[in-house]
Amino acid sequence: MVRKETEGVDWFAGIITEHEGLALFLASFVGNLGLPVPAFPVLMLAGALSLGGRISFPEAVGGAAAGATAASVFWYQLGRWRGRGVLSALCRMALNPDACMEQAVYRFHRYPTAMVFFAKFIPGTSTIVPPVAGMVSMPLYRFVLLSLLGSLLWAAAGVGLGVAFGVEIVRHGGRLYNALGWILTGGVAVFLAWRAAYRFHLVRRFSAPRLSPKELHEKMVKGEDVLVLDLRIDRAFESSAEMVQGARRVRPATFHKRAHELPAGRELVFYCT
Repeated sequence: MVRKETEGVDWFAGIITEHEGLALFLASFVGNLGLPVPAFPVLMLAGALSLGGRISFPEAVGGAAAGATAASVFWYQLGRWRGRGVLSALCRMALNPDACMEQAVYRFHRYPTAMVFFAKFIPGTSTIVPPVAGMVSMPLYRFVLLSLLGSLLWAAAGVGLGVAFGVEIVRHGGRLYNALGWILTGGVAVFLAWRAAYRFHLVRRFSAPRLSPKELHEKMVKGEDVLVLDLRIDRAFESSAEMVQGARRVRPATFHKRAHELPAGRELVFYCT
């Protein structure tokens, strides 16, 4: 009975059993590059297989950790080479790409060690943190060490869960892996629909009339009580030699923390890129 229920994953289990550490390395590497490969469930399956001696526990953890670290080093070097261009491309799926970029850099500067070490455990950060580390020139040796230690913990957790729940994983493995494709497709569709609906809601709820530079100048000449908030991303702000007279600089990443400081009785003009 168990044999019939596990036929759906026998082909995959066979690959892991035959290639062991190399198979785990490739699954972890591709998954941590950001491609739709369920790396963590693969680690759990490897843990379940280790119960029967079909794969070595240390080799599974080592291969997965090496693959995750290699992917992180790839993103690190890409971030060091292309800088904000890489981060901008990764943030395009966010609701607010500019804020995504600024928040990634802001959080990394606050918690660099923790961000690199726990990147594999925090959804959405495993591909964001490494290029940020390269962009801000974190020493390579420090990044590799933290990434390797974090990857070892991540891999051990995945394989360890497979050992703990090995019987159930093998029993339901066929249904799990047959459903992964549909789960991934449905998840992407739901995310895109939610993103479009949320953007529509924001535009309808918070949209404000546009003001041309000439109209703003006329308001300021007339002495109207106008406060200009400079919300340009850091790259645009730092590359510009000019700033609107009297404007208040607010970084997009910290705007939500400064919103309560804004005067309620003044007309606000937001200047952004």
